[in-house]
Amino acid sequence: MITDMLIGLPAQRPGGIALTIILTVGSASGAVVLGMVYAVICVGLPWLSLGLQAALAVARGVPVLLLVFALGQFTSLPLVVAGYLALLVYSLCHVGETLRGFLASYPRELRDQSRVLGHGPVRDWVLHRLTWTLSNSMDALVTHWISLLKDTGALTVLGIGELTTVATTLSLTSDVSQWELIIAMAGLIYLTVAVIGIQSLELLKKKMPPTERAVI
Repeated sequence: MITDMLIGLPAQRPGGIALTIILTVGSASGAVVLGMVYAVICVGLPWLSLGLQAALAVARGVPVLLLVFALGQFTSLPLVVAGYLALLVYSLCHVGETLRGFLASYPRELRDQSRVLGHGPVRDWVLHRLTWTLSNSMDALVTHWISLLKDTGALTVLGIGELTTVATTLSLTSDVSQWELIIAMAGLIYLTVAVIGIQSLELLKKKMPPTERAVI
């Protein structure tokens, strides 16, 4: 049972926590890259990007499960792929707006300081403005990533068909203590992954240059 939780059922691997981590890291990484592009477009072209901002605002209000079902229903993509794209869109809607807010709030004094040092616009954006934005938005991103991990865990179960299989198996189990053991084990596994992720991100934040962690 522990093996099935970690890597999925024998005929449906990768699965379990392994597939959850793969989908979470993949969708989170893609959302940061696309979110930064979205933020740059919105800050650089505020009026022309109003349609894009409105589209993401609408998508942000759609539950992630509904996004999965929509992609699965209206496309011929495998359910796991549809789930990944849904997670990517879901994450992008939140990450993109977070990055846009911080990028737009880049302090004028830091911009002036970069100009005094002789940095051109491109170098200022790449070396200072984008890194400052990513560094200062880290707390909000970490909160979103933990939520994304939990949502991905649920979608992994749905996406590989484990929900029906596990529910059937548990319904045939008359021993209530086994129910409790399985649920407790699953919760402990996901809690462990979440704690490891939080501590890793905290360590990453501490390694960032102090000047990049300026307060807005």
